[in-house]
Amino acid sequence: MGPLVFTDNLKFGVAVIDSQHRRMVKIVNELLGAVLDHPLAETEDLLLDELVRLASLNFRTEEEWMRRCGYERYEVHAESHAHLLNELVELRNGLFTRAEHLNRKVVIFVRRWLENHLIHSDRELADAIRLCIKSIKGLKGLKADANAKRRRGKRSVGTAP
Repeated sequence: MGPLVFTDNLKFGVAVIDSQHRRMVKIVNELLGAVLDHPLAETEDLLLDELVRLASLNFRTEEEWMRRCGYERYEVHAESHAHLLNELVELRNGLFTRAEHLNRKVVIFVRRWLENHLIHSDRELADAIRLCIKSIKGLKGLKADANAKRRRGKRSVGTAP
């Protein structure tokens, strides 16, 4: 199994989330490359910690956007986040407590986990958030137009015919 490539079809449409996803892909690819080439040893601890930290941050960020946009599948998606994060934490903790090193099977599992999250789980959410952002921008545009009309109206009041 080759590395995961962060292509346009993985983009979420929110810069901070895309940045988090891009970094998660990079970490998983580093884990995959290292486990295929040679044992990771001390590096794997740092990479797994970073992946858990980043996944947690990413899930909180996505959940904040879901709340802002009134995403109707919020509870289901947030539950999925909790489950995925728990799996990742258990994997990391299990390796640490047993003093084991990552192997190809574990890294491929993590790669598939991330790919499925980005391609399947997040696709509907990304579409909903992009629609929400467009409507917010549209509302801001309408508000700006109304304010401009009101300012023009105030300037014309009291002027001589």
